[in-house]
Amino acid sequence: MSSIDSLPKIQARRLFLQKQGLLPQASFGRGLVGVQQTIEQLSYVQIDTISVVDRAHHHALLSRVPDYQPAMLDTLQSEQRTVFEYWSHAAAYLPMKHYRYFLPLMQGYARHRTHDKKMAQHIVGRIRADGPLQARDFEAQPGKRASGWWDWKPAKHVLEHLFLSGELMISERRGFRKVYDLTERVLPSDVDTRTPDVASWTRFHLLNAARALGVATLSDLTYARNSVRRFAGADFTPNYVNGLQNLLDAGELVPVDVDGVRYVTTPGALSALPKRVDRSRIRLLSPFDNLVINRKRTQFLFEFDYLLECYVPQAKRRFGYFCLPLLWGDALIGRLDSKVERKTHCLQLRHLQIEPHIKLTDGLVAALITGIKDFATAQACQTTTIARVTPDALLKRLPDDWQRLRDYTADAAT
Repeated sequence: MSSIDSLPKIQARRLFLQKQGLLPQASFGRGLVGVQQTIEQLSYVQIDTISVVDRAHHHALLSRVPDYQPAMLDTLQSEQRTVFEYWSHAAAYLPMKHYRYFLPLMQGYARHRTHDKKMAQHIVGRIRADGPLQARDFEAQPGKRASGWWDWKPAKHVLEHLFLSGELMISERRGFRKVYDLTERVLPSDVDTRTPDVASWTRFHLLNAARALGVATLSDLTYARNSVRRFAGADFTPNYVNGLQNLLDAGELVPVDVDGVRYVTTPGALSALPKRVDRSRIRLLSPFDNLVINRKRTQFLFEFDYLLECYVPQAKRRFGYFCLPLLWGDALIGRLDSKVERKTHCLQLRHLQIEPHIKLTDGLVAALITGIKDFATAQACQTTTIARVTPDALLKRLPDDWQRLRDYTADAAT
């Protein structure tokens, strides 16, 4: 590339999709190898407790690895030890080979956060003697009943402190419950544990983000690093502007103009872009998917305003409680407010919405039906119900065996 080349937005979008493993199907492979490669390429996969449809980490991996099963992630974490849990911009699965770059956060958290040291000694002693334990293995305070997740018993607070400080790790999950063990028993012996200095840390994270995003602004590159100040404290302050300039000066990143906005990319990234885009199926993405988690970036690159509204007061919701973005080829073309009813094995399509400017071609409708059917199968759903469709004309083109329901307020049924 020359000093500053111009890149059409559609190509920037395709480069982003390619690096995210969402352009050709199974571009990161299948099975355990595909899951590992996905986590390494994305640099993190967010963990979330909401299971209206599927937990965020499972959903994001299923979107990229067609034969994905939750047991694969368990194997990588608890048996092969090639991924670990820690904090990115949120709780996440991370490549174990990147462990050393989270040491400054762990060490800063240990320095700046207070905790019950006597209880910490008790917890570490029990885990050392009894092996890996869950929070429920430690008794709550006598006579006190927890009122919710914000009222954790003291032992759980200390467990989380020891985890975020790096003294404990999550060795596995049982029914989504964390199992804590001593770091020395979880961390593979060949993992590099040298603490990076600020400059090395900054270089690593900027490059890692650039490779995961394909094309990015400085704000994009640092989006998942917002926890640094919160965890590491003021004594570990990366200079991202200087760090980015150093990478540009060294030719490890190159500037590019996207619709008048200054972006950067990796040298040669555009040479591998496919000329054709698969539009045979629509992908139903997780609201926490790496592709859409940065709302400002999603709006600019895809011209798609997406906000997860489960955190928005019901009266202010525009689209629904838990909408899945719909990806068709290289475009986000709508959203689906949905729920998986596990007991009845039913995928509930509460409100299927296609953007007003999108033309309902036969190809799009066929891809939409294929994508929803594939997703229902992956979620072990045997039936599909549909309550509301926008635009109305789409409803009559959907399969007859999708049971039509009377329109209702989806939020009230959540």
